[in-house]
Amino acid sequence: MAITFISIALFIVTQLCFVSCVLSQQNETKFLYHGFFEANLLKYGSSKILPSGILELTNSSRRQMGQAFYGFPIAFKNSTNSSNSFSFSTSFVFSIDAPGHGLTFLISPSMDFTQAMPSQYLGLFNTTNNGNSTNRILAVEFDTVKSNEFLDIDDNHVGIDVNGLVSVESAPAAFFSNKQSKNISLKLSSKDPIRAWIEYNGVERLLNVTLATLDTSKPNFPLLSRQMNLSEIFMEKMYVGFSASTGNITSNHDVLGWSFSREGKPQDFDLKLLPSLSTPSPSDFDDLDPIPDPPSDSATVKPNHTKTMIIICTLAIMIFMI
Repeated sequence: MAITFISIALFIVTQLCFVSCVLSQQNETKFLYHGFFEANLLKYGSSKILPSGILELTNSSRRQMGQAFYGFPIAFKNSTNSSNSFSFSTSFVFSIDAPGHGLTFLISPSMDFTQAMPSQYLGLFNTTNNGNSTNRILAVEFDTVKSNEFLDIDDNHVGIDVNGLVSVESAPAAFFSNKQSKNISLKLSSKDPIRAWIEYNGVERLLNVTLATLDTSKPNFPLLSRQMNLSEIFMEKMYVGFSASTGNITSNHDVLGWSFSREGKPQDFDLKLLPSLSTPSPSDFDDLDPIPDPPSDSATVKPNHTKTMIIICTLAIMIFMI
């Protein structure tokens, strides 16, 4: 009888823990990372976390590609909502130290990019699937090489890509100065940290992309503004992350911090907490053991999740003390 009671108690505790983990993953739609030591990331290809905490997507090697994704899929559409309207916003700080080839923020139904190609394909597509509507991928590219085959406007531009690398909207990299009331050019491959905002309003069906230098407040006007219905592209659950690639010219593509929100504005950065680029070259660490991936539950946990776990543990103790 006692063994049966204990078995039932163990089953109940296991199920409660499972439900808590599922709820934690589903509700975690807002996060803020200053560096990536504590980030819940899945990394592929050449991407890794440096000793400084910087997420390095590619280093100074030719024809590389690297991707990194937030560890859980995010619900972008509600199957019970006929309108399927949704919004999201993200902000991140990145650095590119040479023109070859570029970095993207992407939203994808899959994290499998093993068939993608480096160089001008940015680690996203290949010669056969580029432009296919079945890709269901939205990407914002920060491109530092002019690829005529993809109708690039120049070798220093920002573009909105849907399922392929021919941008539906693009512009030379720049930001609007609130003080001077004019656009100021930005060189993407200067190595200087650049901050980007990508915001989608599902009611207005409007996607805005904004750039600025790290020490500049958010500009009043975006660089790109595109009317589009992303509910026609996205599936119910999607992955968010970054991709970058190199070609014959190599480049370090780094991300210093990342903020994301499924609803409302993303949390703002404390610039003092961002890792510094003035650290030894990544090549200086080649002989060191790679930093292991963080456990899958290492994302910042909201207080209500912590309380849930405390309640579960208390129940378990009470059950076994009966």
